[in-house]
Amino acid sequence: MDRRRFLKYAGTGALAVGGAASAYYLYKTRLGRRLEATIPTAIQTATSTKVNHSPVAAFDYKPKYLNPTDHQTVRFTNMSYDPDGDPLNYNWMIDDQTVSQDKDYSTKLPVGQHLIKLRVADSQNEDITGHIVGADPDQIYPAKPLRLKYKGITYFAGPVPPDWAGAPNPDHDEMDEQLDTIRDDLGCNAIIISGGEDYEDKLIECGRLAIEKGFERIHIQPRYMGASPDETVERIGKFAPRVRELRQVSDVLVYSVGHEFGLETAILRGDSWSERLKNFMKQDPQDLQKIRVTLQKMFKGILAICRENYGYQVSYASIAYPETDVVPWEDQTFESVGLDVILEPWDYSTERWVLGLLSNLKRYNKPIQSMEAGCMTFTGAARVAGTAPLHTQESQQYDEDEQANWLKRYCDLLNKARIDGYFYTQYNDNWDKGYALYNPYTRKRKKGFYMYKSYERSP
Repeated sequence: MDRRRFLKYAGTGALAVGGAASAYYLYKTRLGRRLEATIPTAIQTATSTKVNHSPVAAFDYKPKYLNPTDHQTVRFTNMSYDPDGDPLNYNWMIDDQTVSQDKDYSTKLPVGQHLIKLRVADSQNEDITGHIVGADPDQIYPAKPLRLKYKGITYFAGPVPPDWAGAPNPDHDEMDEQLDTIRDDLGCNAIIISGGEDYEDKLIECGRLAIEKGFERIHIQPRYMGASPDETVERIGKFAPRVRELRQVSDVLVYSVGHEFGLETAILRGDSWSERLKNFMKQDPQDLQKIRVTLQKMFKGILAICRENYGYQVSYASIAYPETDVVPWEDQTFESVGLDVILEPWDYSTERWVLGLLSNLKRYNKPIQSMEAGCMTFTGAARVAGTAPLHTQESQQYDEDEQANWLKRYCDLLNKARIDGYFYTQYNDNWDKGYALYNPYTRKRKKGFYMYKSYERSP
């Protein structure tokens, strides 16, 4: 740097340093008073070069895990914020029409798809965000009576590893909303809460939610898929004290100690549920006898555990054949007779056969509950309802009428049977053509949802 440039640079620095020291002198002179309006302005300009950050628009809404109906109020919760803490103005729009300028917004939506937008703005900038929200009809079928004390459904609070791919893993918010839908929209007063090994915490969590929501009958049902008979009994016993603690909160809760041991427990040959089911379908007399003998031993251990941990009754979901005649229903530890009996003509499970079986079980003088019966959503599924997962191929036609018509036949059958309760196979699954009463990918109610809803409990 040459001498001339250095002196210019140094002089500027000296002025800046000395400015503060001479402020009082300048103020007392006319020069200072003439500059009085200038100096603060310069300082203010230097300190007000503040960048205004744009606000961030965001909102959540409920219900969101299943489309609302046109009779339901959708609640939009504003989650927007301004990085600078500036006050914000809000503008809610439905299909590009302004509907509200409040922070939060609630409304009912007509049937169809709707674009919901939220625009937020501070004094200088704005941001906008949006969601597509679909609304379903509230009902498409006329109301019918369902003469049962308990109208229920199976709800998976956690997966059933390793080989039941249809079971999801909902988080707390999803469970909370879906239990509301089951109780309020679907009209169920009972529920089976199911899940596999390592998801016992989820079963307890979901059970607490169900108690809070006022369900009249709650079955907690662990499913230890692929475990040996001894391992299954051990795990049921290990979980029993935790269910007992929850039972002390409400006596509407029942420990459902298992589900179809003949298929889910490693009794038959096969490394997976599907392989065991294929072998079971052969109805080999030796296999059937093996199931009977094994179940007798398992229930001896299970009932001993339940008496030790409880002092009150439990339930179980049995295969209609050959398990139903093996389970010791007469034992006072069982509060009800529970079986999975499904209309599926391929194996002669006709309405006449189902009615005969249910009637015969009344000899135990206990409540009888259909613990699992349902139909998947593809053409031809009704014929093979219980074994449908073996038949779901991409080439098969998606068919909601198949599920809805099956549900109508089954509910009409139950009205003739006059039993105590029915639990549809499952509310939630991960299959597009699955048992669930809604499509998990579109979040839309299936016709089966509307059919089951149309059957209103009338004991």
